[in-house]
Amino acid sequence: MTGTRKRERERRERRHGDASSCGGGGGGRLLLSLLCLPEALPLRHTTGITLHRALHPSPSSPRLPKFIADSELTLEELNPSVDLLRKTAEAVGDFRKTPIYIVGMDCTAKRNITKLLANSIIYRYLCSEELLEDVLGGKDALRAFRESDGKGYLEVETEGLKQLTSMGSLVLCCGDGAVMNSTNLGLLRHGVSIWIDVPLEMVVNDILKSTGTQAITDPDSFSQAMSKLRQQYDELKERYGVSDITVSVQNVASQLGYSSVDSVTLEDMVLEIVRQIERLIRTKAMMEAAGRPF
Repeated sequence: MTGTRKRERERRERRHGDASSCGGGGGGRLLLSLLCLPEALPLRHTTGITLHRALHPSPSSPRLPKFIADSELTLEELNPSVDLLRKTAEAVGDFRKTPIYIVGMDCTAKRNITKLLANSIIYRYLCSEELLEDVLGGKDALRAFRESDGKGYLEVETEGLKQLTSMGSLVLCCGDGAVMNSTNLGLLRHGVSIWIDVPLEMVVNDILKSTGTQAITDPDSFSQAMSKLRQQYDELKERYGVSDITVSVQNVASQLGYSSVDSVTLEDMVLEIVRQIERLIRTKAMMEAAGRPF
């Protein structure tokens, strides 16, 4: 677990208490804990905080990094600029309270983009995988549960989504369980689903980094991880593809005239997401005006 994710987990535990106190063990404990979500997750009133930080930045506040930053950043570190706040407010002013669900391969880039998006449109940020990790006792425990009881894992994802889809003004960074069956995909229709399509090389580098390995020094490990990840991606890409919006890092780089995806910034990605949300809002308004279902 990275230092950032550890700090965020400790902060959530201090704020919400130990989620495991809701009940028994394994999947049963998880389901009971998820039933407690509405009470365990008070509203994050971020509006004043975010605007104050943007208008009065601290001298020590870091500049927004390239989205392929070496490490995951906290919500507090991902401060949107005044210009980004203005552009997002203009684009999604009529969108308030509609939840947003982010899907795609899990990686640092996806989480950082999701956090900056939440801060930019003054929404709460939650990560479903982190919530499950908190209940089970860490990333390794969640992985073991998913591998030993795939059906139970999907049931837990379904129950969690049922609870979280009732929460407005939320950006939820979803795990792959959110797209693995029709029930969960249907729950995502309660809001706007967005697939952030990140180059697999970046995801693999994240995986290797978590084990203290680098692609340059261990090309065999990179090849093995890439082969496994490619298979997973091929199995899930059609499910990711039913999202309302798809934002591809490669496409953003091409649109902006960059020679490499490494030049794409977090802000570039958030602005593209917001532009597509704005387009979706206009399409919905036209469909409603024409008396057609959206």
